[in-house]
Amino acid sequence: MNTLKTLSSIFEHRIIRIPDYQRGYAWQKHQLNDFWEDLIHLSPERVHYTGVLTLEPVVEACWKRWESDLWIIDGKGYKPFYIVDGQQRLTTSVILIQAILESVPKDAELNFQTIDEIRQQYILHTAPTGIRQSYLFGYEKDNPSDEFLRTGVFLEKSASNNDEQTFYTRNLATAKQFFKDKLKTLELTEIAEIYKKLTQKFKFNLYEVDDEIDVFVTFETMNNRGKPLSNLELLKNRLIYLSTLFPNHNGGIELRNNINATWKTIYEYLGRNPDKLLSDEEFLRNHWIMYFKFSRQTGNDYKEYLLDEKFTAQNVTHPKDTNDQLTVEEINNYVMNLQQAVKPWFYMHNPHYPLKDYSEESNRILVDRLVRLGYKSFKPLVLAAFCRGNDLKETNVLLKAIERYIFTIFTLSRRRGNTGDSNFLNKSRDYLTHKITTNGIVNDLNNWVERHFSANKFLEYIAENYELGRQGFYHWDGIRYFLFEYEQGLKAKGKQSTNKLDWNEFTTRMKDHVTLEHIYPQTDNDIYWASKFGNLNIQQKKLLLHSLGNLLPLSRSKNSSLQNDAFPLKKNNGAGLGYYNGSISENEVSIQDEWTPKEIFERGITLLEFMESRWNIILGDSRFKARLLHVAEIIGCLCVDDTEKAL
Repeated sequence: MNTLKTLSSIFEHRIIRIPDYQRGYAWQKHQLNDFWEDLIHLSPERVHYTGVLTLEPVVEACWKRWESDLWIIDGKGYKPFYIVDGQQRLTTSVILIQAILESVPKDAELNFQTIDEIRQQYILHTAPTGIRQSYLFGYEKDNPSDEFLRTGVFLEKSASNNDEQTFYTRNLATAKQFFKDKLKTLELTEIAEIYKKLTQKFKFNLYEVDDEIDVFVTFETMNNRGKPLSNLELLKNRLIYLSTLFPNHNGGIELRNNINATWKTIYEYLGRNPDKLLSDEEFLRNHWIMYFKFSRQTGNDYKEYLLDEKFTAQNVTHPKDTNDQLTVEEINNYVMNLQQAVKPWFYMHNPHYPLKDYSEESNRILVDRLVRLGYKSFKPLVLAAFCRGNDLKETNVLLKAIERYIFTIFTLSRRRGNTGDSNFLNKSRDYLTHKITTNGIVNDLNNWVERHFSANKFLEYIAENYELGRQGFYHWDGIRYFLFEYEQGLKAKGKQSTNKLDWNEFTTRMKDHVTLEHIYPQTDNDIYWASKFGNLNIQQKKLLLHSLGNLLPLSRSKNSSLQNDAFPLKKNNGAGLGYYNGSISENEVSIQDEWTPKEIFERGITLLEFMESRWNIILGDSRFKARLLHVAEIIGCLCVDDTEKAL
């Protein structure tokens, strides 16, 4: 049945729960703002159609397990319901009511109701004795969102509160703060009017589904107007639905419990770092490649496989082919592998985040390098390394080989971005299942490097940068990664523990500030630079300016105007700032007495020799390196003796 109902009538003798197959609270500020604007601009004489609210009666066998709620269901006649559709809007309404209660004096009345009466009606119903209490709205138990809703939103105490944060709990906190910020600017009469409109003028199209409707399929096909379900959320619902198709004695209940526990873990880790929320779609797709197969198709290929081919009701009840028959064990193995994979997946994106079992420094360094390089197509293979039971030394060998492949094939040789991806993506499943050894993968990576690395391609790329009016090595997309690695090499060589060059600061762009400096500056009006470079033409200056040896990573951002200072001032400006107390690379440059074309050339050669050693490659002889640096002819003209020694 369906009818338009106000919030006050919806909560009349009902206790409402969000079931385990539902996602958490997904609304963010733009949906909250739309909801608030609808409320503010609604005329008190009119009603607002808020949307569909679909409720499913909870069967007695389920609510009988709700021990803390038996008194209100069995004793006071409240009817328990699950939300099938509309939980985002209903959750938002309840959060707003709580924010209203916290925004008015305790002795205030809203629409002739006391604060305690409102709380009794919508939030927490308490028996006259004060001993028994029931939340009228919430999630099923053992859900971080349920715990947070009670403690973080409703401000009730909990002996079991472990402050577990997820992407969804942060959305709950954001929603409450959003409404509190809006309400604090309003007078009591205005808040009372908002409360009245919310509870009496916002109307839901209320449906109560009957036993003949398959609630899981209903949920999956609902039009979620607020925010569409993600593929991860759809998958959870589908797997729970499949668990109900197995007889309970065959493990259906245990499977459902494992699904809920797994998705709780997934959302915990995807949202664990609030500054770097991880995409559930990306996690699901990369895990699918590792666990099932790789497809060259793009878009929803993994979704179509999981929901339309693999995990279907037909494959449980009457498969077309016996090979397609799904068992509890097969589904459970997939679910448990998802749970196992999400923690290393988080670590793969947050190597320096404090995390138990992932604290080995050499492994962190290697993972951090891949984060900075962007992984390319190697995430499934790296994930497999963490999921297959390698020891860290074995995994580290693989990570080194992958980093070498990415840097030499793409950053240096400028090969197409999909070079080798089909080969290594297809092998990630075999690697996970131990059909391929780590040594086999590493040898394959090294063979690809031998075949596809080209120093000439790098030379052509740098030359093209100059020819097209770009800035030589300064325009190279690998310059910051390379110079950062050079800094780390100097740090290891000097056995220093302090890290003066921070990657995040080094790669942050600030207006009128630089973190990568041209030692010989772009504006060379100072008398010092005129004395060293004044006899060169414009093209020669440009080649030297953007040559590798003239680029220096700074440990702290510098105002761009200071780049033009004379070299002695750059080394030490007399005010405690300069290369002498900066990064290790700055320290290295600061010991030079002068900065001329000769020093630019020599430092460039040093950097290229480091490149060869660090990535185990051969760029070419000294003449080739001089050509690559684009200063060979200039150096040959200016300092023949030194050049001949170098060459």
